[in-house]
Amino acid sequence: MKRLLYIYNPQAGRQKARLTLAEVTEIFSRLGFVVTIHPTKAAGDATETVSKLGPGYDRIVCCGGDGTLNEVVSGLLRLPVVLRPPLGYIPTGTTNDFSRTLALPKTVAEQAELAAAGEAKPIDVGQAAGRSFNYVAAFGLFTDVSYSTPQISKQLLGHFAYVLAGAGELANIPSYHMTVSTPDGKVREGNYIYGMVGNTVSVGGIVSLPREMVKLDDGKFEVLLLKRPVSLEDWQSLLTALANRAITDDGPLTGFSTDEVTFTSDGLVAWTLDGEFGGTRGETTVKNLQCAIRIAMGNTEHEHQPALPLLKETPALPT
Repeated sequence: MKRLLYIYNPQAGRQKARLTLAEVTEIFSRLGFVVTIHPTKAAGDATETVSKLGPGYDRIVCCGGDGTLNEVVSGLLRLPVVLRPPLGYIPTGTTNDFSRTLALPKTVAEQAELAAAGEAKPIDVGQAAGRSFNYVAAFGLFTDVSYSTPQISKQLLGHFAYVLAGAGELANIPSYHMTVSTPDGKVREGNYIYGMVGNTVSVGGIVSLPREMVKLDDGKFEVLLLKRPVSLEDWQSLLTALANRAITDDGPLTGFSTDEVTFTSDGLVAWTLDGEFGGTRGETTVKNLQCAIRIAMGNTEHEHQPALPLLKETPALPT
């Protein structure tokens, strides 16, 4: 008889996990699993539970938001690779960015069936200053606001370029002077208002990447940097780049792929990891842990739903 450990956050998504508990456990049972149910009790509880109990199960299913998933994966990484059971994910959080990348189905019943019985494929996991993340490490514009006031900020971030263009108070948005270096010897330096290292097609409405650009198991992360505009012409260039996904090696919207990258700043910079506070540092090295875990996912190769709508025209600049 197969054993399944179901870890859920009872507070996530307006207690959606609690309300669907009977439905999903019935599905797990029908699929032949003996189910152990563990509601999380406090921050870090999911990590400790997985690291202690994980090897005794054939599959772990996590139900909650991106933060809960982050904790479960952190627990798996504490185990030797051969003792890490495959993972399933039922998203019930506010943003659920990573669920788009995994091409998960829409209904809870379909998600539960995929999580328990779907093919678990290897994916990369990130590590920043000793802490793990599933899909993004980021700094700069809106990264703190977006997670402290979810509903309002998600609406704003969904229209990121329009906000940049139309809000006069953003004329003095903070920037960070960064030296960005990679093991191949490439060094980029500039003042950036936003930066991210990720393995995802969507980040809180700020970023929408083409799915063909994001490979979950290639040992590489996508790095994106938004240069600080200092003139109206710079604003126009950045807005045009955002509207058209014009990612270049060293332009207003700079982008490249790497397995490791180090950010060195003049001062302390706050980071977020999967939407949670990830510490404040003057230097941060981000590494890719290739194929560190296995997770059930939908058909990402043929899933063409855009993560976010593209802008059809460049917004007007503030006067």
